[in-house]
Amino acid sequence: MEKEKKKIGLIGALLMGIGCIIGSGIFGTMPTVAAEYGPAIVYALLGAALVVILRAMSLLYTSSALPTTAAQFMWASKLFHPVLGAFVSISSLLMPTMVSLFGVLFADYFLQLIPGLNISATASSVGLLVVFAIVAWFGNKTSVTVSNVMVVLLLLAIFLYVALGIPNIDAENVTFGEIIRPGIGLSTIAAAVGVLTSSLSGASSVAQLANDIKRPERNVPIALALCPLFVAIVYVLMAVVTIGVVPYAEVTTLADVASHFMSPALLTFFIVGGPICGIITSLVPVALACVALVEYSARMKVFPSCFARRNSHGTAYWSLVLVMGIAIAICATGATFGVVMTIFSFVNTLAEIPNTITPILAHRKYPKTCDNSPVKMPYPLAVVLSIVTGLICAYLCYEMILTLDLTASLGILAVYVFGFVYFFFRVRYLKGKGHDLIAEMKAPYEPWEEKERSYN
Repeated sequence: MEKEKKKIGLIGALLMGIGCIIGSGIFGTMPTVAAEYGPAIVYALLGAALVVILRAMSLLYTSSALPTTAAQFMWASKLFHPVLGAFVSISSLLMPTMVSLFGVLFADYFLQLIPGLNISATASSVGLLVVFAIVAWFGNKTSVTVSNVMVVLLLLAIFLYVALGIPNIDAENVTFGEIIRPGIGLSTIAAAVGVLTSSLSGASSVAQLANDIKRPERNVPIALALCPLFVAIVYVLMAVVTIGVVPYAEVTTLADVASHFMSPALLTFFIVGGPICGIITSLVPVALACVALVEYSARMKVFPSCFARRNSHGTAYWSLVLVMGIAIAICATGATFGVVMTIFSFVNTLAEIPNTITPILAHRKYPKTCDNSPVKMPYPLAVVLSIVTGLICAYLCYEMILTLDLTASLGILAVYVFGFVYFFFRVRYLKGKGHDLIAEMKAPYEPWEEKERSYN
């Protein structure tokens, strides 16, 4: 008899979720938001945690019932309409902004690590992305994953920042009363929440492994709720140190803040163990994930087939060239971290809106599968979570787009307009070749159909 696969317990699920959340993003997002919103960053972090938890819970219902590769594309195409599948594919062309974020962030901290280096921040950003594009060419085996050792280094860097920073907080910079009542309205907080959600995301990976977790109906929801909440509290402590050690309007990077209370040796460890470590362990996997989105869209015929061609290392090389080319072009413009982060957060949240509503359509099309999924979430609760989360995401998108200048907003709009024009021309072109792209994207996914029939 085949030995039963050992399953992940609650502690393992929590550690996995925390490890997926903690990365390099917070080292760039924190100072950017702190410099603009000051004490309001505390509420923004807690609000972001709430949004992430709600979004994860609504996705949990569908992902446990209808798991699949490229779920975002598949759910949009099969449960909604192929046009929404095209929307996900077009959004993937804006996702490389996340890759460019790593380049911009790397430059900020790398130049502080080697201050005498005679090189511009833009050149540093572009140089890093070129190097990692070369590494990514050789496929997943050469990519660096976030190991337990790296998570420990990141946590240690954060612990040092908090533990050494709290005694150095200056009451003239921030008071407890200002943190409790920052004097900023809901609209302003919402924009900050939208940007910070990306830094607290990641625990949803636990939901994708529901079948490998003990008592998933209990442990998965606990992990999805506790992981972002725990990390948010840790980040709140970091935020208090950030705005308390120096006047918040003067915050540039966390290394600048840390230099006020860390020795040169500890500061070097903080920069290497925190942002640099996080960037190195995150950039290639994120880049390859973007490549996978483009490649899968090509395999589904939304993009030309050339983007699905692979080299001898298994990398879809034209997709890689496209993704890294977009990221490098963004870095080459000299765009600031705050602008790039807002663009990515806006696109990421916008692309998530269809996903938040999937539980409703999933239950409508596959009621028995949903009712018998590993995670026993009552359907009425799933509906409430879907509607509330969808409305919150839409509101956050509205507030974030208001913070962008006209050029950035028009650029995003141009990508979607051009993308949909291309898509409908693509549909007509393929129809002339004897392929009905809309029908193929809409066609039921057989594994889901078979699963539903198995409960008859």
